[in-house]
Amino acid sequence: MKIRGIAHRGYPKKFPENTLSSFQAACDLNFTHLELDVHLSKDGVPVVTHDYSIDRLSDGKGFIRDYTLKELKQFSIGGTETIPTLEEAMDLLKGKIKVLIELKQAGDMYPNLEEATLNVVYSTDTLEQSQIISFDHFSLMRTRELDKDIELGALCSGNMPHVFPFMKEMRCTFLGTQLKFLTPAYDKLMRDNGIICGPGVINSMEEMEIIADKYPAALVTTDELERWADLYKSNPKLRLEV
Repeated sequence: MKIRGIAHRGYPKKFPENTLSSFQAACDLNFTHLELDVHLSKDGVPVVTHDYSIDRLSDGKGFIRDYTLKELKQFSIGGTETIPTLEEAMDLLKGKIKVLIELKQAGDMYPNLEEATLNVVYSTDTLEQSQIISFDHFSLMRTRELDKDIELGALCSGNMPHVFPFMKEMRCTFLGTQLKFLTPAYDKLMRDNGIICGPGVINSMEEMEIIADKYPAALVTTDELERWADLYKSNPKLRLEV
């Protein structure tokens, strides 16, 4: 059975987040979607990790943008892996799972991040399974200018009804938000605008049961893949809302 849900950075509860082993685990659990995060190395290569620095996850220190890809590959994650390139990730995931590629753009921090990311999507022939998402809505605008067909999704930190005209203009089909901001009225507004509701990060059983009860059509982002899979399999309402 396919598990409708977004594997957040792969399966970070059991594997180092945003690594190839973490991504493979999400595929092995038959999740329909996976989210990963993209930055640019000093030499302009899209690399997959969440933070702007390598301090938390690797045995190195400093900002991603200050290292070339070759230099980044010298650092270890979990003692056995390295920071993957987006190309490596998409080669692994090709044909297996829908990929939400979060651009970690922040103003003008990463010139050409959008173009470089799209070039990887094209070169790996993964356009049909890719969706670009970001908190930086100017980055979404640049992505849409570069490609009229790729799926887009917006991320927001609050309850933002004024985002819908922008999403319609950009043809965004997904809105990521936090559960604390989600209400039946906000959920209905998304449905009325043809937007998939993406609450996250949903990890506790209490939160998952709220989703199942009130927002069964939502596309949940979670770190707790097996916990969500168990609930999904046991709750017919979740499967009927797909």
